Amino acid sequence: MKFQRDISMPLVETDTFYAFLNRNDIYHKFANNFMSKINKGEFEAKFSSVSLIEIQLIYKSKEIEYEFEADLVELQRIKNIEWAPLNTASSFTAIYLRKKYNLSFFDSLYVGIVINFDKQIISQDSEYDKIKGLNRIPLTSFT
Repeated sequence: MKFQRDISMPLVETDTFYAFLNRNDIYHKFANNFMSKINKGEFEAKFSSVSLIEIQLIYKSKEIEYEFEADLVELQRIKNIEWAPLNTASSFTAIYLRKKYNLSFFDSLYVGIVINFDKQIISQDSEYDKIKGLNRIPLTSFT
């Protein structure tokens, strides 16, 4: 699957980053294949800067937050990563959708970002399936 430059790009959810960085994750193989496609320019997607915050919080909760530095180096090695920022429009949308669909804080931020530009998200989280107008692309589709 290759997106043309004039077509919007899906947003990559944190579960893909986490699976890529964690060799013990059940989706690591799929995430590794996906990130390889990004690195080679075979697939285009946006990554949310919010994911960097969420991953740091996950590492902190597991008391391994200082391992994130090495993982950041790993992420920096990947070419063709485009970052999608969180802006005020996305934040307003996130608040509205968090209430409407009872989404978690971070899930609502990703939906707030993606709903305003592409309406596609790459994730294993089926919570996104309940959002009207949003298309979830399972990470497992990248083999």
